[in-house]
Amino acid sequence: MKVTTFLTDGFETVEALAVVDVLRRAKIDVELVSITGSVDVLSAQKIAVQAEKLIENCQFEDSDVLFLPGGPGHTSYLACEKLVDALNAHNVAGKRIAAICAAPSVLGKLGMLKGKSAVAFPGFEDDLIGAEVKLAPVRVVTDGNITTSRGMGTSIDLGLELVRLLVGEELAESLRISTQYV
Repeated sequence: MKVTTFLTDGFETVEALAVVDVLRRAKIDVELVSITGSVDVLSAQKIAVQAEKLIENCQFEDSDVLFLPGGPGHTSYLACEKLVDALNAHNVAGKRIAAICAAPSVLGKLGMLKGKSAVAFPGFEDDLIGAEVKLAPVRVVTDGNITTSRGMGTSIDLGLELVRLLVGEELAESLRISTQYV
């Protein structure tokens, strides 16, 4: 299993890295890909993160999931032609796409949410074009090949949902239990 996580300046630190952490605990291969032209990416919280690859050097046919973290940098996703092409190809192939916080709005603007249920950070509901928007307390929604999540506070939930979808319920539940204080 392989998940490609796209980073851009202004991404939400927890939304990206908490999901990556959960996936790697499940022994899922996660690749951090920068769309900025530099492997050095600065989060919305001014935390420097080093991506493993630049988008211009990547192919995505072997990725099981393309993942978009949210944050104020989410607007640059639509401006990245190679990313938009990869998202469209993945969607047409019925392969999984995940987005959190403001990033589901990108999927809405690309027409990928028509007829699907979805969630996003409050205030981005109108950008989930064509979706049946689920409101709180719903934290994560998987509808077909698209998984969306509400925001920073649901990052672990999104990671666990992706583990469930990719590896199975048993491992997802084991990881869920290990993240809770008893």
